[in-house]
Amino acid sequence: MNGEFEDDAVPLTFGDHYVIRAGAGAVCDSRLHNGVAVRRPGPAPDPGSLCGMVAEAVRVRAPALAYRLAGKGLRMRWEPDPGFDPAHHVEFHRLPAGVGVHQAVMDAMRMRPLSRERPLWSLMVLQGNDGAEHVLCYRSHHLFQDGMGLVMATRALLGTGTLAAPGTGGAYLGPPGPARRALGDLRRMVSAPPRWFTARPGGPPDLRLQVVHLERALFHDIARTTGASIAQIGLTLVTGALRAWNPSAWPAPDAGDREGDADPRLGAAGRARGGERDKRRGRGRGKGRGELVVALPVGLYGHRRHTGLGNHTALLPVTLPCGEPAALDRLARIAEQTTIGRIGQARQSGRELYGLPAALAVPLLRLMSPLFGKGSPRRLSVTTVPLPKELGAQGEVFIVPGLVPGLAGIVVILPVGESVTFSGVFDPRVSRPEELLGLLRRELTQLHALATR
Repeated sequence: MNGEFEDDAVPLTFGDHYVIRAGAGAVCDSRLHNGVAVRRPGPAPDPGSLCGMVAEAVRVRAPALAYRLAGKGLRMRWEPDPGFDPAHHVEFHRLPAGVGVHQAVMDAMRMRPLSRERPLWSLMVLQGNDGAEHVLCYRSHHLFQDGMGLVMATRALLGTGTLAAPGTGGAYLGPPGPARRALGDLRRMVSAPPRWFTARPGGPPDLRLQVVHLERALFHDIARTTGASIAQIGLTLVTGALRAWNPSAWPAPDAGDREGDADPRLGAAGRARGGERDKRRGRGRGKGRGELVVALPVGLYGHRRHTGLGNHTALLPVTLPCGEPAALDRLARIAEQTTIGRIGQARQSGRELYGLPAALAVPLLRLMSPLFGKGSPRRLSVTTVPLPKELGAQGEVFIVPGLVPGLAGIVVILPVGESVTFSGVFDPRVSRPEELLGLLRRELTQLHALATR
């Protein structure tokens, strides 16, 4: 994004403007808050020491956390908050009796708004009544940070990570291109998907967080025999769980198809050829009844250059082959869509999109905004987030994702320590979301048995 600003101001990116437009129809602003929570033993730090720790981290390792939103329209920008006070960004809560820790953190995140007059983040402390454990949760507004920024800022506050100075990262390289591919992908991802869930008219008014921890060693076993990554395996598990959770949403298998009919000895390349066979059979094109397109975020640059300020991600459309009856074929279909080459193409398309000047990007997003949250929430988002080892060593770590307008559900895959953690948040109109996450363990067991037989 281009513009004339003060030397210490940072213009909004295309991704920032996208979040503004996508979040315009949110029921409440807290639905755009994301968090990284660490569950730790023992009593919580006292307010004085915690504020001192935050002040030191912002001053030395994370200067972007002192930036706030300023201006309007094309003049919107990030600028240093002249009145930055760490005490305004540390809040204390009690872990209520009878409520699970995961849900308690989500409820606390939705309890207090983030002031637009200050940097859009807070460090939440949730203390148990007996002092046996506490939770530290860094939460930020999606406008303030993307997923990598969220994790890197958490590491800077609770660990030893350092963020690049604002304005030095550079979200795109080279001159802007036509951006036609990225715009086409964006339109495809925000269009209405097939009905993948059973709706319920009533239900709890608040969002519910579901967290499942799976054994990471099983993922490594599958990776050794198939060549797939943890992210690809995780997407495959979500696909299989969706298929088992709501079987009526997906077409019946073709004659001759059988669950598990792929040969794991073929390896990833051989199963990719099987995916080409599926395309010829008509299951690989478009968005048919057995196809659900999700948007997979792709960072425009690595964590060493991330300032922790703003959104710097492209989106890669990935079709979840929920209509595919064979688990290994589902994995092959996912793998062929998420190759290094395709990720690189998405990154380059994103850089072209981010190269558009604000004078073009803002009106363009305004024209597209009716698509973002049109009608009842129906889209599903699935994403993966990398986590630094030092955070995983502090205790149980889980993500608390937001749910922007248009999304009926979001699942975040987080490899951490000896586990791969899945965090899911669903609109209250989605029936039985806890069963969907519960099926992931079964899907992992079945895929592991097929891949290692």
